[in-house]
Amino acid sequence: MSDPRALLGAVLVEQGMVSGGDVERALDAQAESGKRLGEILVDLGLLCRPQLDRAVAGQTGVELEQEAGYGAGLRAAIERRHGYRRAFGLQSG
Repeated sequence: MSDPRALLGAVLVEQGMVSGGDVERALDAQAESGKRLGEILVDLGLLCRPQLDRAVAGQTGVELEQEAGYGAGLRAAIERRHGYRRAFGLQSG
């Protein structure tokens, strides 16, 4: 997987979750606000929370466990829905 010391923006681009331009936009916003990069990407609608969780886990070398039981698959469904909404330029909500 990714180098555990890799920057979050690099991990997200490597995983195809955001583009380099998206990261640059978020870094500009970060310089103004001081907020964390991942939070900014979520706020901008470029990433959903489960995608951020997966990327941060990958950044640190942790593998998220497969869901089981009630609600299993919810994380994957949220990620798919976010990808669809982003691909077609729809607002989250």
